[in-house]
Amino acid sequence: MKFDARVSFTNGGHVEAKDFLLDIQGSSVSPERLAEMIVSAMNLLRAGPVTITAMRVVRRGEHQDG
Repeated sequence: MKFDARVSFTNGGHVEAKDFLLDIQGSSVSPERLAEMIVSAMNLLRAGPVTITAMRVVRRGEHQDG
């Protein structure tokens, strides 16, 4: 899954991701589940609202890693 997102924190501040690549199982995931996966995979403490602005499934070999 390749996505753009913004994670706001309950104690202020935020992080943004653009064209971030995250491995998922299967061929699709809901925006709500993707938000949960982002917070978990990045071990983000005090995460508040997660806004997903773009998401698309890319298969291995269909993206540029470097």
